[in-house]
Amino acid sequence: MSEYQHYQFLAVDRPLTDEQVAEIRQLTSRAALTRTTFVNTYQWGDFKGSCDQLMEEFYDAHLYFANWGYRKVILRWPADQLPLHIAEQYCTGESAEARQHGGHVLITLVSDDEDGEFEDFNDLFDFDEYGDTDREEEWLPSIAEARLDVAAGDMRLLYLAWLHCLGNNELDDDDVEPALPAGLADLPDSLTDMATFLRIDPDLITAAALPRPHADPEPTRAMYESWISTLPQTDKDATLVRLLHDDDPHAGADLRRRFRLAHPGTPPCEGGRTVAQLRAAVPAATAERLAREAQEETEREEAERQKAHAAQQRRLAAIQDDPEAAWGRVHEMIAYQKGRNYPAAVQLLGDLSALADREGTSEAFAERSRALRGQHHTKKVLQRLLDAAGL
Repeated sequence: MSEYQHYQFLAVDRPLTDEQVAEIRQLTSRAALTRTTFVNTYQWGDFKGSCDQLMEEFYDAHLYFANWGYRKVILRWPADQLPLHIAEQYCTGESAEARQHGGHVLITLVSDDEDGEFEDFNDLFDFDEYGDTDREEEWLPSIAEARLDVAAGDMRLLYLAWLHCLGNNELDDDDVEPALPAGLADLPDSLTDMATFLRIDPDLITAAALPRPHADPEPTRAMYESWISTLPQTDKDATLVRLLHDDDPHAGADLRRRFRLAHPGTPPCEGGRTVAQLRAAVPAATAERLAREAQEETEREEAERQKAHAAQQRRLAAIQDDPEAAWGRVHEMIAYQKGRNYPAAVQLLGDLSALADREGTSEAFAERSRALRGQHHTKKVLQRLLDAAGL
């Protein structure tokens, strides 16, 4: 696959009308197009429409990636849910830009691999040998879920946008961070996917999260009930009408935002750290992560060793009363089943070696093992397996 581009759009708040779908269809005959989704891939050529215009007029979320390293996400909110002046406090570089079009605020997030080489993203997007994947279409629905959290007053997405600019060296050392929301160490899947897709340094996120790593506890049902009981009846009626008659997709987010304002919990940290200070904190976060990963790897290897040892002990118990029968199976698997069962034969031979060590007959085992190797010296695959097993 020499070149690959993927375009995807989502209409989350409201499905498109048939007329809108027909208008978009005029831009492309190849896209998989519904009233809520647009998906198109190119291995030659390119999309002739304007992604910015489609976002301004029709869609709430957009994702693009190409295998020469360029990735982009655009998200859109009603301006009363995310005012432009709030978005601009966090979107301060070329990697994160905020703008307003009509009644909506849009944030564009870009990641561009500076070396300009074609990247191998088979692991990230699960491409098979034919260049096909389903994973490519999973990123945007996940990332788009974060829109609801922002609409409800959660600023973690915006702070990640600011960190994205910092990580791409678009800020001055003496620039001061914006208000730090709680919970950067407890990112939901939507924001974890966004950070991964945009290549935001996880150690930078960890360093930034230190003053307030964990989010406030989720409100209980009793807290919601108590707050709702204080709302005027006319307010409740208006919200129900928005939900039932207007089918307003923002009614729930508006309620959650009002609840958050009435129950602010721990207030955001009003900045204070400079870009230089945050950068200086990253090496310690990296060292801590590497140490944690090394410890986890050690524990995993020990658990696997214990599991393998327990499995071998069960196999030894099965052959200890009649090891000659086990030797017979080894010879049979090698002689009559060719290479298909060489690994099983070598494992059984290893069990016989362990049994000999336990019973003090290692010299006799070694002699029989040498004889077996000599008998089958022309079987190169078998010889390599025996060498690898130390037999």
